Amino acid sequence: MEAEQQIPADGIPDTTQKPVKKNVIQLVRDWPLSRKIATGAVILISIILFAILIIQARIADQQLLYANLSEKDAASVVSWLKAQRINYTLKNGGRNIWVPADKIYETRLDLAANGLPNGGSVGFEVFDNQSFALTDYVQKVNYTRALQGELARTITSLDPVESTRVHLALPEKRLFKAQQKKATASVIVTLLAGRTLDTEQVKGILHLVSGSITGLEPENVKVIDSNGMVLEAEESKKDQLLSVDMLAFQQEVEHRMEMRAQDLLDKTMGKNKAMVRVTAALDFSKVEKTEELYDAEEPVIRSEQIESQSSGTQTTGGIPGVQSNLQGNSGEAGSNIPPSNRNSRITNYEISKTISRIVNPIGTVTQLSVSVLVADKTETDEEGNVKNIPLTVDELNSIENMVSAALGLSTQRGDQINVLSMPFIDPPEGVLEQESLASKSLYQYLPFIKLGLVFVGALLLYFFLVRPVIKTMKGEVTEHYKTVEELEKEQKLEAQQGEEEIIEAPPTIEDEIVKIRRDVMQNQVPTAHIIKNWIHEG
Repeated sequence: MEAEQQIPADGIPDTTQKPVKKNVIQLVRDWPLSRKIATGAVILISIILFAILIIQARIADQQLLYANLSEKDAASVVSWLKAQRINYTLKNGGRNIWVPADKIYETRLDLAANGLPNGGSVGFEVFDNQSFALTDYVQKVNYTRALQGELARTITSLDPVESTRVHLALPEKRLFKAQQKKATASVIVTLLAGRTLDTEQVKGILHLVSGSITGLEPENVKVIDSNGMVLEAEESKKDQLLSVDMLAFQQEVEHRMEMRAQDLLDKTMGKNKAMVRVTAALDFSKVEKTEELYDAEEPVIRSEQIESQSSGTQTTGGIPGVQSNLQGNSGEAGSNIPPSNRNSRITNYEISKTISRIVNPIGTVTQLSVSVLVADKTETDEEGNVKNIPLTVDELNSIENMVSAALGLSTQRGDQINVLSMPFIDPPEGVLEQESLASKSLYQYLPFIKLGLVFVGALLLYFFLVRPVIKTMKGEVTEHYKTVEELEKEQKLEAQQGEEEIIEAPPTIEDEIVKIRRDVMQNQVPTAHIIKNWIHEG
């Protein structure tokens, strides 16, 4: 217990004694509210930082083994990890598996050797364990299942894809080509939340599936998402142009023609003395034409057939034997045939022909309309007035011929050109400067604004956090006590001031307490009797 402070007989405490030391709790209670809040904020931030460091130190030795696994694959991988007594952590609803960092690669290799994860489908590992009792039909079914599983695994490896199912329809081979049916395929993909497949990725899936199966064309592969929407690849821009691309191509053609003519006018007339505007009509229709031209003047022998026959006088007798001697038949009977010759020649000619396939280019110029605005000449008279003088007809014609030749205008195509001479009105320079300054002011002062914000943040951090902490770290608050000489001077000044006052102030409670304490110290006997009576009565 701390010793009580002794009060002298005069009732005035002895200020020469050493101040009583306070413990930490009393010192904290004496702090102002702002210091308590700042100290509490610093302690809270420190606790949070240390907690983050401790938690990070506990999980820093783990890395992601597999992510976005299906429930079946995750269950298989977890069962294998439990059997191998490998620590693991499940995240993202059990779909992400984390293992110690020093075992990440070894674990992946061991899982791959055991066929895990299998992607929720069966691949070519179905042929690892074969039975001699399997029929040819079962082997074909297993082969189709293996193809579907391998394609599903490959498509699932794409970044936006969560899971994939592939269905193949592979018809049996026929003897005749006319009877052979085409192979088809359907792919359904489940995408991650907030992710989509662009046209290039859909096109890649189509070509991946078609390229993995013999006889399967990309147009026979259908891709749909989990919502049942058909995903189609964008056709080549050469075959089909969108309206936006057509407009951009037209503007590009017009801009290039304008720049070509503007360069010539700037060289001949000066800067900002002429303006050119071009309107181009383009043909974006795709036309394919096949022509067959026959040349009848130069036939070519395709085949020729020559046949020759000849005949002369012949004497024919009967048939030797009994029949020819019976019934008066004589052996000298016969007939005479006159001689004849027959010749024939058949020649087949092939008429020569030329087959040409003509494809007209897309975006050809069908018509051009050009407008050229030229500034009038300016002259200053003797009085200092500026006059505008239009260009002559010959000058306008020369400009028209020059621009027409530069742009390749054709009257047969229906191109038009119009050249006018008019005065140019320039806007005031102040307006242009104000507009440029207004547009650039924000970007010019942006670095200074950033520095100002950083400076204000530093000041707030110093006054509301650093400064209270510094004050707190200085240690105990030193209490300043007055000496006896200072107290005597103060009493003399108070006595002088009391005499000068007309109306004396009433004694305060502190003065009465000091007076009673002084009386008790001078005469203790009455006070002791009073206390004894209080004890007996109590």
